[in-house]
Amino acid sequence: MKKLNYFNWRFLLIIIFLIIAVLAIFIRVIYLQVDKENFLKDWGQNQHIAFRTSAPVRGTIYDRNNVPLAITLTHYDLYALRNMKEEDFIALQKILNFDKSFNQFNLNNKKTVLHKDLSSELISKIEKSSITNYEIEIRYSRHYPLGDQIAPLIGFSGKDNFGLEGIEKSYNSFLSGKEGKEKFYRNRKGQIISKAIIIDAKEPGKDLYLTIDSNIQFFTYKKLAESIKRSKAKSGSAIVLNNNTGEILAMASYPSYNPNNPYRKIQKNRALLDAYEPGSVLKPITMASAIDKGFIDIEDTIDTSPGYMSLNNYSISDVQNHGLLKSYEIITKSSQVGASKIALMLGSENIINNYKKFGFSKPININFPSSAFGEINNRSNMSDIEIANLGFGYGINASPFQIASAYSVFANDGVFKEFSLIKNNEYKYEEQIISKDTAEKILFALKDVVENGSGFKAKVKGYKVGGKTGTAHKSSKSGGYAKSIYTASFAGIAPIDKKDLTIFVSIYEPGLNEYKGGEIAAPLFAGIAKDTLNYLGYFEDE
Repeated sequence: MKKLNYFNWRFLLIIIFLIIAVLAIFIRVIYLQVDKENFLKDWGQNQHIAFRTSAPVRGTIYDRNNVPLAITLTHYDLYALRNMKEEDFIALQKILNFDKSFNQFNLNNKKTVLHKDLSSELISKIEKSSITNYEIEIRYSRHYPLGDQIAPLIGFSGKDNFGLEGIEKSYNSFLSGKEGKEKFYRNRKGQIISKAIIIDAKEPGKDLYLTIDSNIQFFTYKKLAESIKRSKAKSGSAIVLNNNTGEILAMASYPSYNPNNPYRKIQKNRALLDAYEPGSVLKPITMASAIDKGFIDIEDTIDTSPGYMSLNNYSISDVQNHGLLKSYEIITKSSQVGASKIALMLGSENIINNYKKFGFSKPININFPSSAFGEINNRSNMSDIEIANLGFGYGINASPFQIASAYSVFANDGVFKEFSLIKNNEYKYEEQIISKDTAEKILFALKDVVENGSGFKAKVKGYKVGGKTGTAHKSSKSGGYAKSIYTASFAGIAPIDKKDLTIFVSIYEPGLNEYKGGEIAAPLFAGIAKDTLNYLGYFEDE
């Protein structure tokens, strides 16, 4: 009896021990499954998962009529994944009709591109087949349909979907969208063995609509390029503004470049980035201040005899002795002496403040990389010669866009407008800076320049126009001005009665056979004006 009890006691201990061991194992399993599940799962998967970002579709840039100026092309590339079977490769070879053999690709070691730019027809054939271990990857590229006509304005973006020049750069965050995220499974050697699995969906970029009219841009660029080549000039720019809406219709620069060429030689947007001394094209702006402040009236006479004057041991002279000139004739004849006398009447403070009201030496409202806004000589105790220089466009730097914007004041009844490049731009600054009466008097003078003065080559058959020529010496690096290097320009309003368009053209460093604004810039203005007015459906005058 005692022996049996002893045996039962030992058996019981063994049973208890086994139960405790099983419970311990069970508890450990639960612990690992519950408390360590995420850690172990992440640790295991991270050894076999790869992540990559997926580029979104970049937004399209359109002109005012929904003509694309910058578009994204979608490409489909075929890749063989690791360990693609030879029979699958041969099936693809038949569909794609390529020459390389299975052994040339070494498909055992890596993901390999087999064919780029698949057509939709080929994609459909591949997807309907029983082929495995392949992937069709999306790739994007940027294309610019207008090419060099508008490249300095639009710019271009790089392979990484990032804007590098022009509008592409300044509106990059708007156009670029949001990257997506994908994951892949790898084998123990780190090789990708699965198709992409989307984690975060990519978001396409937003589309951008410009005020540019691609047809007017074509006329403007074509005429500009022809004029620069004909005059053997170094470069130039041209701008067309709609005075009524406050919109930029065209902005051309030459030389340009092909943004679709990966080996392109970038050329700057001279209409926004160049700043130079404009010269006589600013005389009407000085005249406007003198009339508006009551120093003179448009019919008042000023004696410019004997055709020259001396200030601070510097001589200012006209091409001839014009004698007594009415105020508007100072603009018609482009008299340096007359403009100097008006400037001296005004004084430096009035001239400088007037230029600032017309938008000079101030940042422009166009969002464009490194836009120039120029500067004005405003030092204290300015000498008479410096004041006179300001009166006819020296001692001040300005961009072509600023000059064009300033001239629109005369067409807009004395109101300065900030011009927009983006369509439906809500905020537009406007300010009455001279009276409507003063603006009309300057328009009368601008019309006389074309009909009777230095701008006669700006005449447009069938239309009445007005404007002002400019021929400015370029400053020399060694100080002073280069005797044989010029900038020729013309700023005008067309048609002069409706005052709808402001057109400004400038030609830098023309050849010496013809280099004056009236000789080369005025005809360029006429060519752009005629094509634009005809395109917009204006009726010719009787």
